Amino acid sequence: MRPLVFSFTLLGVFAVFAVTGARLARAQGADPARAEAAERFDRGIRLVDEGDLSGGLAEFQRAYALVPAPVVLYNVGLVYSAMNRPVEAAHALEQALKSAASLKPENVQRAGDVLRAEKDKIGQVNVTANVSEGAVEIDNVEVAKFPLPGPLDVAGGPHVVGVITHGYAPARREVVVAAKQGVEVHLDLVPIEGLLGHIQVVCPVPAADVFVDGQRVGKTPLEASVTVAPASHTVEARREGYNPASKSITLGDGATAQVELDPTIDKSSLAREGGSLLIRASETQSVVTVDGAEVGLLTGPIELPAGPHRIHVERGGFLPAERDVTVPLGGLSAADVVFEPTPDTRAQYVAATTSRRTWSWITMGIGAALGGGGLALALVEQHSLTTDQATLNQQVAENTRHSGTVCDPASDLSGMPGGPGTPTQEQICDSALNSAQSSVNNDNTLRTIGWVGVGVGGAAIVTGIVLWITGDDPHRYDQRPADKVLGQWQIDPAVGLGTLSLSASRSF
Repeated sequence: MRPLVFSFTLLGVFAVFAVTGARLARAQGADPARAEAAERFDRGIRLVDEGDLSGGLAEFQRAYALVPAPVVLYNVGLVYSAMNRPVEAAHALEQALKSAASLKPENVQRAGDVLRAEKDKIGQVNVTANVSEGAVEIDNVEVAKFPLPGPLDVAGGPHVVGVITHGYAPARREVVVAAKQGVEVHLDLVPIEGLLGHIQVVCPVPAADVFVDGQRVGKTPLEASVTVAPASHTVEARREGYNPASKSITLGDGATAQVELDPTIDKSSLAREGGSLLIRASETQSVVTVDGAEVGLLTGPIELPAGPHRIHVERGGFLPAERDVTVPLGGLSAADVVFEPTPDTRAQYVAATTSRRTWSWITMGIGAALGGGGLALALVEQHSLTTDQATLNQQVAENTRHSGTVCDPASDLSGMPGGPGTPTQEQICDSALNSAQSSVNNDNTLRTIGWVGVGVGGAAIVTGIVLWITGDDPHRYDQRPADKVLGQWQIDPAVGLGTLSLSASRSF
């Protein structure tokens, strides 16, 4: 699958075709199977929306096994289509259309359109052999048994056709099938003594060609073990941009063995056979693993061989995320990863953000109280200052020489108008002047304190606002990823499915 096609497939098939998802009803009293099917389907929507088609397919298939609703099978067919598996897509859509009454009319139309497009990608292989019984394999997957009812449907392109039966060595042949064309394949099996053995090939690198004794048997990941005659065999995995990995193994009669192959990236070939992958994670300090090999901390684009890859992204406190990505030859592919927090992380996050918002309100409240109180004090003291300043001015005027008042310094103020033990006139005048000056000073001090309170209160309000604006949303993780659909499409049709209690509620 070419890199840009993957992106267009997601947007084109799931958005343009507006595939209607099905959400299993969760009414009270739903049985456990139906409840699990609902959870599976929701997770399938989230995985497909995030780009993990294989993971989403597995969830949809499990949901369908629990509650075999046509609308779920319909979605399975669309995922197969996005994965460029036309045979499986056509089969699923044909089965879904047998119950077209359970689908919305527009979805029936979409299913027909996609079905016709997928059938145009299919060719046929007519397999014959010198045995009358046995299993027929396509790309190491058993698809039928002899006698065959007719030609086998396969996706257009190269395939390995094999026939397996007891008492004979497996026979395989690689053929290229054109879409809407047929190919004749005849295989002659050689009799052997002993029981057939099986090799389970484990390889973390996807889309690597697997060879047994130099003959290609399929691509990784192999869905089944490779059947071989009892003998020594060499198993090899090859892919452009990687160093080949091979191992030799000897199998006895009926033996089964596992071979682990781990091709390593040929860094010297990346310039001509590679591309770049940019992973945009919702959390920092994320650790990336590509095809089972840890790359390390996510810091920027990753250079990888062109073609499909399976990425695994981890971040402490969050559930790991996996994606199927395709790196374009000489280009850049991007993958978005939105982490879902663990329950503990979610609780801690909500507590921290709620506490921050609470303190922001408290800070703004304290600021408002300080600012309001300070403003009131400043205004009151300003009024008092006006009165006290007038009194001071009057006292200063009376204590000026030749003012003609009782406090005129030019007159004799040493007398004791009240008799012995009473203050002199000079003392009385000085006391009045000092009292007036003290009142003015106090008014100025309190007025300054009031305006400082206004400033501190304003700063506190601004601080509270900044805390609020810069704080995280406590409901950031409340929406489940399954509530987000591809391209932000959201639909809520009401399609009843009778006793299955299903309804369509999302597009993805």
